[in-house]
Amino acid sequence: MTIFVGTTIEEAKEKASTQLKLTAGQTIDIKVIQQPRHGFLGIGRREAKINVVVKDKERLSASIKEESKEIDEAPSNIKDGELDPAEIKRRQEANLKKVRETSTQLVDYLVTVFKELGIIVKPKITELEAHELKIDLETAENGRVIGKHGRRINAMEQLSNTFMDYHGAAKVNVVLDTSNYRERRRETIHHLAQKAATEVVANRKAVFMDPMPARERKQIHQELESNDHVKTYSHGREPYRSVVIAPKD
Repeated sequence: MTIFVGTTIEEAKEKASTQLKLTAGQTIDIKVIQQPRHGFLGIGRREAKINVVVKDKERLSASIKEESKEIDEAPSNIKDGELDPAEIKRRQEANLKKVRETSTQLVDYLVTVFKELGIIVKPKITELEAHELKIDLETAENGRVIGKHGRRINAMEQLSNTFMDYHGAAKVNVVLDTSNYRERRRETIHHLAQKAATEVVANRKAVFMDPMPARERKQIHQELESNDHVKTYSHGREPYRSVVIAPKD
């Protein structure tokens, strides 16, 4: 087994083809062990990396037959369309491990990005689950971390979700908070929803709310779903998607 590195997968393959001198009876098995990336805002750059194994054709054919036999004889983890409980547990534990590893990288990343903005933060993980990650940003400059109408912390939250997904921890909902901002914001959203609904009923005209994250849009939908006089729906594309509150009839 030989490892070849390049800025792209193709470059690594070309290096392997150039350096390995194969005979007529040999072939190679290539396995990608690391995808290349340019880095996320300059952070996390890495090269492509592949494993190359030189195999004799006759031995390769025998190996394939043996592997096929093992697959046919091996017990399946799927029964009646459902995963075996042990397999489900294994996947959950593997995903949780990946979240732990990537969350540590995310903490370092947040410190670096905020430092570039001239803000010192100390991210503290307050909740970590297989698909949920909450981080409190301890700082002496809460206002700058939050930004006008929460735009900065929401942007950093969206960036954090992308960071986790990009580094292999997919479908993890990252929530950033500082100085209990999220709870205070929920109260604000509650009052905004009620005020807007009252305005719609009084004027019989739709009200377009400011763009907000999916979590806040969901709150407005839930706040007004039992209101017999108004209806709500989302409008626009991320990150400018907003809620529209309109007369029901």
